[in-house]
Amino acid sequence: MPIFRFPVTILLAVKLFHGTTEKIGRLSLTEGLRPRVLTGKSNWKHFVESHPRLVYLSLCYGPYYALQTAKDLGKGKIAIVEVETDLLDESNFLPDEDFVEQATRLSKSNSAGIRGKTINERTEYIRNHLDEFSGFWKQSVEFLGTCAHTGVIPQKAISRIAVIQTSKCREMCFEAMEPVITLMNFKICGAQYRMLTRWFMGEPVTVEEWFQTQSVNPLTFMDEREKASAIKKFSKRLANQRCIEIISPKTGDKMAIVAKAKGKK
Repeated sequence: MPIFRFPVTILLAVKLFHGTTEKIGRLSLTEGLRPRVLTGKSNWKHFVESHPRLVYLSLCYGPYYALQTAKDLGKGKIAIVEVETDLLDESNFLPDEDFVEQATRLSKSNSAGIRGKTINERTEYIRNHLDEFSGFWKQSVEFLGTCAHTGVIPQKAISRIAVIQTSKCREMCFEAMEPVITLMNFKICGAQYRMLTRWFMGEPVTVEEWFQTQSVNPLTFMDEREKASAIKKFSKRLANQRCIEIISPKTGDKMAIVAKAKGKK
């Protein structure tokens, strides 16, 4: 078994997210989240296709993966499903193949025994042999922000679903579409994308949080007039969550985020 020098500090009980289409998000209320082998559909066509028997989860890139399903940001909806990992069997978790590939890429000895010369060839080999790396799913979450689950994620582990009308929050969608899923990106920008995930899940995000979690705070390079203008613009943008519908499968509650405190309708 390969050895990664990646210490784990994450808690066992952590919320992870799955970005998908509105249809699959709503179906998860009754069917759970099903892997591609059961749905016959793949939302990830880039580079190496995902493992057909796995459901992929992320600590912070749920909005990004959901947006990969959108054909046009001016039309339609996407969904983000929140999953409670402490309600799942830990033995069903696996690392993301991209984590294993990136974590072992610079190993001259290739102690992990990974075959392939190109990144795509290595990733495909790892994807087909993920069981050999099963003990490293926590490292995958902590250092890449992603992991995978074998088989169906049952409805009981789904705590809430956000359905987003993309045409009503284009600017925030563009912010969520920026990441490159790498170890370095997560190290530098992970806090930023966790904050974005909170926003898409209907949680309040302050303008102070917005700027403080940026890898480089743009306010640092602005004069007082520019700062005031930027703060005003992003305060308005962050307050506009009327594009989000939150559904709780445990209670059957459904709620549109409409900033009630401000009396908006």
